[in-house]
Amino acid sequence: MKHYCALCGRPMLDAAVMIGQLPVGPVCARRAGLLQLAKKRAGLVKVAHRHAIARAPAPRNLGLFEVAA
Repeated sequence: MKHYCALCGRPMLDAAVMIGQLPVGPVCARRAGLLQLAKKRAGLVKVAHRHAIARAPAPRNLGLFEVAA
């Protein structure tokens, strides 16, 4: 599921902070000072639960004269 930052509209993999129900990306949250507010648990700003993203390992490229086994 693709998320979009509530402040700038850029697509992101994972939200850093939630303002109510709206996700905010890590760069925008840092620039707006929301990370410090989330740590203090002030108002509607909360730290988003970060989940590990499972990604497939990148395939290994073969050398110029290497033969695939």
